[in-house]
Amino acid sequence: MTQLPTAPIKLKLITTITQPDEKPEVIELWSTGTIMRKRDQVYIQYEEVLEEHKMKTTLRFGHTDAIIMRNGDIKMRLPFVLDALQRGHYEAAFGTIPLLTHTKKMTFKEAADGSNNGEFFIQYDMIIDDKIVGDYQLEFTYSEGI
Repeated sequence: MTQLPTAPIKLKLITTITQPDEKPEVIELWSTGTIMRKRDQVYIQYEEVLEEHKMKTTLRFGHTDAIIMRNGDIKMRLPFVLDALQRGHYEAAFGTIPLLTHTKKMTFKEAADGSNNGEFFIQYDMIIDDKIVGDYQLEFTYSEGI
């Protein structure tokens, strides 16, 4: 099995979380990682630290679906398909929480020059125990280099 080529990237992630009856919370993350393409999908891998928890995050996306997978101190699997409910989970020291995502918007733009530059945006509701616990917007911007 041949290894697909990867390239180093710089990554900016802006997460906006709006919970019912609360002001939006905005979290900005800058990181470095790698990008790889396979068929019509983009794979981005990077390290993340949230409140002293280290995780390796993989984001796979295309024009019609996406998934975010975290492994490390916190494990998470969030699948996304536009206008559809998808089953995922969040796992930490206290246990595993099953959840649903309902994807409301998803856009993907790549650089026309063939470089490893692009943007991926997703907006979804996170649902736990049949209740919407938040509206999430994730804005990934990535560019070649370190």
